[in-house]
Amino acid sequence: MAHRNLIKTLIGIGIGVFFIWLSARDWPLHQLIGAVRLDEGHLVIGGGFVPHSASEEHALLTAAGWSMEVLWLLPYLAVLIAIHVLRVVRYKPLLDPIVKLSLKEHNRIGAVGFMAMFLFPLRLGELVRPYLVKKGTQGVRMSEVLATVVVERVVDGLVVALLLFGILSLLPHTDTSTATELKVGAALALALFSGATLLLAGARWQHARTRRFVQLTAGLVSKRLAAFIDHILEAFLRGLRRLPNARAFALFVFLTLVYWGINGIGVWFMARAFHLPVDLVGAYAMMACVVVGMMIPNSPGNVGSFWYFLLLPILLYGVSHESTQATAFGLTVWLMQLVQQTAFGAWFILRRQVSWKGVVEATYEDEESLAAETEVARV
Repeated sequence: MAHRNLIKTLIGIGIGVFFIWLSARDWPLHQLIGAVRLDEGHLVIGGGFVPHSASEEHALLTAAGWSMEVLWLLPYLAVLIAIHVLRVVRYKPLLDPIVKLSLKEHNRIGAVGFMAMFLFPLRLGELVRPYLVKKGTQGVRMSEVLATVVVERVVDGLVVALLLFGILSLLPHTDTSTATELKVGAALALALFSGATLLLAGARWQHARTRRFVQLTAGLVSKRLAAFIDHILEAFLRGLRRLPNARAFALFVFLTLVYWGINGIGVWFMARAFHLPVDLVGAYAMMACVVVGMMIPNSPGNVGSFWYFLLLPILLYGVSHESTQATAFGLTVWLMQLVQQTAFGAWFILRRQVSWKGVVEATYEDEESLAAETEVARV
């Protein structure tokens, strides 16, 4: 199985290289570095300067070098910590019907899982939380826990797609091609996650019909393939049947709305730090574009794709991708999220509360092992 992960990593690296080329081909990379100084609470690099008026802020967008108001990093760091807490807390209502864990255990598993989700390519990190839950408890099957992760991801995608689709009319339309790309992307994302929501709802309340549908469709290709898919689907649907009651699920949805609400405010904080002419609506658009962009299999550490999608809406505000200020903003937001999520997960690994070997083993889980798990459950 290790060779499969190597292939997936190479594919992820290829995706990252593509998005680095796509996003950085117009970047003035030589202007990102230079003389460093602190000036009036700003970190100033190269030919950057401290703006004192709206006209100077506009001039900064085309200047060589860049500057950042350092004080804004503190509220953004607070937002990142709040986001982590919300991600941990909101998962509890989904998992409780399968296994009840303390918030301390949720924090340990969540911190390592979120780190893996950000670092590992092709969404392999999504398997880490279910794997750690299975390893830390008895009688819990990974396929059941994985069903809760799928529900979490679908709800996230639906909320963010609805947000992006809803605010498109509020964005400036100075760049018609970018506006069109965003509209098409938002429509596709909304269609995808709406369809996934309907599929999960049908699977939850029409268990037998869903399995029969798979047998009828996949069975046309191969009876063996149909039986194989049915084994996996049975375990997955067992997890869906154990979703929380309406009240607990409503709590999960409420926390999800708060979670994404805080996310957008954090992006706006950083836009203010770099004196970008982006309002709160634009900040939410940037956040939503990153999430929608993550539908594409990711590169290791989300290199390339993260800042490419983050900076897409900024074109609508008259800021060029050639702007050193915008480039530094995208790289800083990505770097802060990388450091925060890695640090929180590494804390538990360095203290040997979670084995790094176990984290890597989680990515070896595949359809065959989940099918085998189902066979064991039947016996």
